[in-house]
Amino acid sequence: MTPIKETVMPQEPPVRRAKVLQIFSRYLKYGGEEGSVHRIGQEMQKQFDVDGFVISSEDMLKGGKLKKALLPIRTYYNYDILKQLEATHLTGDYDFWQVHNVFPAISPGAYTLAARLDVPIIHYLHNYRFGCVNGFLFTQGQECRKCLQGNFIHGALGKCWRDSYAQSSMMALLLADTKRRGLFEQVRRWVAISQAQKELHVYMGIPEDRIDVVHHFYESPENILPPPFPEDGHALFVGRLSPEKGVAHLLRAWKYLPAHRKLIIMGDGPEYIPLQQMAMETGLSNVTFTGFVKHADQKKYWEGAAFSIVPSIWQEPFGMVVLESWAKGRPVVAHRIGALPEIIHDGEDGFLADPHDEKNLAEILEHSFSQGSHLARMGQKGLERLKTDYSSQRWLEEINGVYQRAQS
Repeated sequence: MTPIKETVMPQEPPVRRAKVLQIFSRYLKYGGEEGSVHRIGQEMQKQFDVDGFVISSEDMLKGGKLKKALLPIRTYYNYDILKQLEATHLTGDYDFWQVHNVFPAISPGAYTLAARLDVPIIHYLHNYRFGCVNGFLFTQGQECRKCLQGNFIHGALGKCWRDSYAQSSMMALLLADTKRRGLFEQVRRWVAISQAQKELHVYMGIPEDRIDVVHHFYESPENILPPPFPEDGHALFVGRLSPEKGVAHLLRAWKYLPAHRKLIIMGDGPEYIPLQQMAMETGLSNVTFTGFVKHADQKKYWEGAAFSIVPSIWQEPFGMVVLESWAKGRPVVAHRIGALPEIIHDGEDGFLADPHDEKNLAEILEHSFSQGSHLARMGQKGLERLKTDYSSQRWLEEINGVYQRAQS
């Protein structure tokens, strides 16, 4: 009897995962952008092979007199760092560079290098650097759009970067030259973190059809439930105490609230002392400043919070603190500015106030306090939205779509 031969079907070769090099020039101080870069890289590992090329701005300030004298040249074209970047790319044979920031330590020469190596760039937008010397569209305590379409002389004269004519002028020249060399056309796809941020970059001159909007994601630690809702809770601000965060505006609004309403300001920053003095001079004894609090020690402040406040007065590109508040089961009171009204559903998971009217903010705050148990339901609504609109699975699907479009 002739044995029956088993037919072996040819197997499909495994699909090769795209190799991505994340490029990020760290700032002098750790901030939300750096945290986002880390989370993005970790999450992308599920579908891509991701490595990081991270250089610190602090390293540029080290060294002898000659190295410091050459700082302006290195900011324009950092030869040593770019040689490292080229060697890293050739060793790793990456399919894409995902650029987050090259200013100032890596230098705009990274874009020229990418063109020479013929590696496509996916550019992740975190602020407004390509239309503003300091990246915030905010200076001297108010919003500013004078440089938005490429004339950066206003940023130089206004000392908008590090409060220095020299450094602001250097950054203005870098940005003008980067735009002149056709960066907007060179990048394959841009990732904006909100529709509001996208619209401002379109105004800067980036082609609208090359910008994808991908909201950030938030993953709560497993088995961690939101703290129980307090009966008589306080309002809570969490964040860096810098002018664009609007805490001074919040304190001016707080004067109109009854004395039994409590506000806790959790965070540190350049405005810490001035804001404390402002509260003292205004007689706001119902405002407490905690200073910097480690993440592990923040629990007690969230447990006593009825809602959180995001009083930003700049064009907030996203607002991770909103998602953090929802993760704690707390609704948010925020200004109707930047991406905040895009994230918060007014009256459902938070309340929105006029960023230019401190009395309106005070009215919204008092209205929020008066909601009682309804605040808990609003916080629950926000928590539910985290699991749908802002899940890591949703984010990864959208990022995968960005890379697929980049290949077409």
